[in-house]
Amino acid sequence: MGQICDPAKRIACFGGRFSQLLAEYLDLRLRVLRPGTIVHTPTPGRDAGFRVDVGRRDVCVVFDFRRYQEDTVELARHAHEQGAKIVLLTDPWLSPAAEFADVVLPARVEAPSPFDSIVAPVALVETLVAAVHARLGPAAEERMRAAEDTLHHASAGGSCKGPGRPVWAS
Repeated sequence: MGQICDPAKRIACFGGRFSQLLAEYLDLRLRVLRPGTIVHTPTPGRDAGFRVDVGRRDVCVVFDFRRYQEDTVELARHAHEQGAKIVLLTDPWLSPAAEFADVVLPARVEAPSPFDSIVAPVALVETLVAAVHARLGPAAEERMRAAEDTLHHASAGGSCKGPGRPVWAS
């Protein structure tokens, strides 16, 4: 948790074909709480800049669930070899990236459908966000207010939020 809260660290979230959605969701929440977060969309042959830049000042939050994706694992391994910290959200059977991840957070994915469920992984993301918010305290609150003010002023003079509902909570 300390790594994700450290303002000197850059946070890069990424995942596979379906888990990229979770990476994007986490990034959307984190960027309201702290600076220096990105969502990286791994595209073979098109992420050379990310591969060159990733290093010791980065924390990569990686989402990889069964039917594990080789390119996601390979990108996480590359980031690890360059000195980045790896936080892995995965299933109970563990992505191959668990071998080198600094932190492994498994979540259940069983579902009555032919597809794995993302309910528990989303709850895990929400728990991570709550922990980051609690750890950052007043700094996160100040940033959230600033983000809300910026969004409010950017709207065409009107407010889109409901009563008592901050914009960033949408």
